[in-house]
Amino acid sequence: MQIRHIWFWFIFSTLLTACGDSAEKPESTLRVDEAVESLPVIPVRFQRFDSDLFSMTKESFTQDTMRLYKKYGAFFDLYASKVIRVGNKKLPLFRENLLGFIQDPDIKAVKAEADVQYALTDTIQTELTDAFNRYHKAFPDSAIPAIYTIISGFNYNIVVEDSTLAIGLDMYLGKSCKFYEWLALPQYKVSKMNRQMLVPDAVRGWILSNFELKSQREDLIEFMIYQGKVMFLSQQFLPERTEANVLGYSDDEQAWCMKNEAKIWSHFIDKKLFFSNDFNDQLIYINDGPFTKGFPQEAPSRIGVWLGFQIVKSYMNKFKDVTLPELMQEQDAHKIFNASGYKPGRV
Repeated sequence: MQIRHIWFWFIFSTLLTACGDSAEKPESTLRVDEAVESLPVIPVRFQRFDSDLFSMTKESFTQDTMRLYKKYGAFFDLYASKVIRVGNKKLPLFRENLLGFIQDPDIKAVKAEADVQYALTDTIQTELTDAFNRYHKAFPDSAIPAIYTIISGFNYNIVVEDSTLAIGLDMYLGKSCKFYEWLALPQYKVSKMNRQMLVPDAVRGWILSNFELKSQREDLIEFMIYQGKVMFLSQQFLPERTEANVLGYSDDEQAWCMKNEAKIWSHFIDKKLFFSNDFNDQLIYINDGPFTKGFPQEAPSRIGVWLGFQIVKSYMNKFKDVTLPELMQEQDAHKIFNASGYKPGRV
């Protein structure tokens, strides 16, 4: 069994701000037909795997293990062997290793903090239900995932395997979490490890797992358009979120990009970046970080992702008959780039 995981500390980190009346709303309209929108809502199965796991005891280990296998099937094996890496039930030390994890004082403290912060999950479940129903209506052949919450031991925040999507609650405990300080995580990462980013990360993780990049030229524009498509879909399925929310930017970071849009475009044109095959350029303009190299420090990281999103939005606004499946099926990033008509000017 192969685990498909999404590690959002790099390309896909998000910092979401509260949606207020003055917040910027998505420019594009939801590309889900109104007749399809009226279909019955399919509930999302949301289960606290973490709570079931941490209820295991040394005395009832065999019975508890059987209970977890019956309820969660192969995911229990995947979690033990791939997420927290204690092995599988066939190994002699499996019992000792698994109990060692759930009885570790530090891990128990993490679980206790997650229980406090996620005692109520109704709003999360509602937003995930709405988002994945929109996804299913846009892609009728797709499954609606079962959602499990886990304690990952700070290994993963989103894990996708078949029709299951697991969320590591220990990766969303907020910027003041003492555990992140003990781990000496950089502030730009910690600032995004909060409750507000949980739902967008889950939706984006599901999109990424279902639409993998099929690179043809391996140049920067391919990575930018791919990320732009993922962001566009995320916005479609989370229409109440602002563009800044979807991108993982603060309002100030999004405002900086909008104000300097022409300068960003000129930077990519002048340095001939769109057709670059240099892996370092992918790291600079696609991956997460404190800022984007070559720009002022008030500029956010992942400016290549931001620009890719703008190009895809321009393309979809120009060709309003293009459906979401057609957008994702189009593998020619250069076709989207050239047809988008996106050209904010040069400075």
